[in-house]
Amino acid sequence: MSGTVYRGPLGGLATLTINGIPFNVVGEAQWQASGDVNETAKGQTMVEGFTVMPGEGFIQATLRDRRDFAVSSLQGASGLTVVLVNANGKVITADDAWHTERITVNTQEGTFEFHVDSATVTEDTVS
Repeated sequence: MSGTVYRGPLGGLATLTINGIPFNVVGEAQWQASGDVNETAKGQTMVEGFTVMPGEGFIQATLRDRRDFAVSSLQGASGLTVVLVNANGKVITADDAWHTERITVNTQEGTFEFHVDSATVTEDTVS
């Protein structure tokens, strides 16, 4: 493989905002871009090709509970803008996202799992 090798951070630090409100990322921030999903089409005689369906993307992370924010207001919320900035400089944005799953707050750690899906999850890279 030719070209320049990137020598900066590859992982680690992450920041996340929900509708512009910053939250501390405790760990396990993950994302998946939205876009077409191919599925192999098989008949009894042969592999016939594939079908294409739209696929939602997601952003999820373990976040720290905040004393000045009602975590319960996120349960079932929609129309969210969630921005995840990774250590490598990539910016992941979920537009018009909806919260999925139930929020359970771990009071010993002061954390909760946050997961949103969206038809538009984009990845902006840096040069």
